[in-house]
Amino acid sequence: MVFVTTIVVVVAVPSLIIAINGNTVTITTGPVASASRHHDDERTQLIVRVKTAGDDVITKVNNEEASCDVQLTALAAKSKLSTADTQAAIAKGEGEVHAATAPFVKEIQDDEAEIENLKVVTIKTEQTILVQINQVQVIALGENGTPGTIVTVCQTVIIEITQIIVTVVVQPPSGGEGDDARR
Repeated sequence: MVFVTTIVVVVAVPSLIIAINGNTVTITTGPVASASRHHDDERTQLIVRVKTAGDDVITKVNNEEASCDVQLTALAAKSKLSTADTQAAIAKGEGEVHAATAPFVKEIQDDEAEIENLKVVTIKTEQTILVQINQVQVIALGENGTPGTIVTVCQTVIIEITQIIVTVVVQPPSGGEGDDARR
């Protein structure tokens, strides 16, 4: 459990108020309540923390997808099939991996949008969304040596494409002397 204590001090401090009307700029001094600025700053900080955490997970998901794409491309170099058949198999595999990653990216982007659109953002809201983002990361990428959905889909696609691409060539026995296979 995480406990965060926030102390809010409400004081009036002198500051500059700038009004821009057309080409005229008016600068006057006046009191501004620091509590409202603190609240806006805190809201912004909470949103930034959620956005940063979400963007980090999106980067990891995208990196995992790119890693799978690299492995699929490496398979294409070993293919004994025609170029068109190989490219079709690789494109299908990359599409399956992308289809597996897209829902995770969307869910994180939705969480980021949700917190940005809230009028009031509290630490409790931030913690709730951070937990959701962490759950998405664990499901997508796994944790503690356990493969996540994306890794599992990638491995399944690689095995499938390996079966499509790798061909076994069996040569018929030669017809030489002492060949028992002819009998």
